[in-house]
Amino acid sequence: MANKNTYYDDALPLIVESFVQYLGVEALQDHAILRDAEGSLTLILRKDIPSDIRRVLEISIFNIVGTYAGSVGVGTPEELFDESLADDIHDRWEFVKCSSGEYFVRMIERRLVGQDWLRDIQPSIPGVPPIVVFASHKGGVGRSTALSVACAEFASRGKSILAIDLDLEAPGLGGMFLPEGSIPEFGALDYYVENGRGNVDDNFLNRMVAVSPLTDGQGQVMIVPAVGQRCYDFPQNVIGKLSRAYLEDIEPNGSKALTFLDQTRAMIQDLCRNGSYDAIFVDARAGLNETTAATVQGLGADVLFFGIDAPQTWEGYRYFLSHLARFKPETSEDDWRFRIKMVHAKAAPDPKAWARFRDHAFELFADHLYDELGVDEADAETSFSFDLDDSTAPHYAWPILVDPSYFEFDPLAKREQFAEPIYNRTFGPFLSALSDRLGFK
Repeated sequence: MANKNTYYDDALPLIVESFVQYLGVEALQDHAILRDAEGSLTLILRKDIPSDIRRVLEISIFNIVGTYAGSVGVGTPEELFDESLADDIHDRWEFVKCSSGEYFVRMIERRLVGQDWLRDIQPSIPGVPPIVVFASHKGGVGRSTALSVACAEFASRGKSILAIDLDLEAPGLGGMFLPEGSIPEFGALDYYVENGRGNVDDNFLNRMVAVSPLTDGQGQVMIVPAVGQRCYDFPQNVIGKLSRAYLEDIEPNGSKALTFLDQTRAMIQDLCRNGSYDAIFVDARAGLNETTAATVQGLGADVLFFGIDAPQTWEGYRYFLSHLARFKPETSEDDWRFRIKMVHAKAAPDPKAWARFRDHAFELFADHLYDELGVDEADAETSFSFDLDDSTAPHYAWPILVDPSYFEFDPLAKREQFAEPIYNRTFGPFLSALSDRLGFK
């Protein structure tokens, strides 16, 4: 019976061990291993081998590699109808550590990505608490710091927060909240890789979440890092996992392809089935990456757009808002535009600076997301449009003041950065506004 508990990190070493066991180390020079876009592994034969050894080897591969075995475990380029596999110009040498030794193996890699930006704005996920996405066009604006401070504040009030790091290519939350040795075995990256293999169950989900010891109060901050301990143990696999995390999964009946967006919604539902939370905070990747579509468009969440008052901020958000304008709702019922809010990051303690940020944001929202008002007063009442000075409007930003104390944010080393008297002077207005948004007392 195939091993269903073989994970991405395990599959290649296992197939190499089987390879060496039946064909010998020397055969590694003659043959190659194909890892396709979904991560499936196939041994490509470029020279003849005895038929009885081939049969035993193929059975061995299916048994030990499990769901990571290709539909054809062992095959020649001709049998796979791909003559390009015969040419070693496509090979790259990969160093593989196995329990029986260390080997260089000829590898052929194939990768793809999806298109979630083209999908409509999705509704809220049933059965989960409120979700807040912390997003930005540019990095370095304090997005993750604000998320972390918000976690600390609400935990001190007795709230339990699930914080998910979906900045898969520049992870940060795990290192902010979890001391060495307390990182969970798996992270969000592993979920995307393993979900399509049927390897995600309650035991796997429990091994994705860790409690941060850094916050005070009766509430808890539960962290799902972008990368778990396995990525620290197998760093050579991280880039390979990233390329496959964005792939579509096919439902067992073959009726539907599940994109990164679909899988993100499923992950949040799965995590909430295994735990109880008052809110979920998602740290999104900066920019217009494919993964950003899943968080900004896919979760039915409140989306906080962080930025500083600089030309690159407004240029970036012009891309965001002009794209989102394609999905303006036809009716005012449950209008997703109400769930967007600008955050003025690293703001000077000067009301004139706040007003300039507000003015720039208003121009963008008026150009792209606000409805044009006609002469009919009834239209004005139902239109999604706001005055410049309307503090409830999406363009009217929540300020976070510039503070040198948070230029180097490292609460593991500087516990005072999670102390309420310290962070309140910088994040006080932001935390108060977010608390009201979530209905927290």
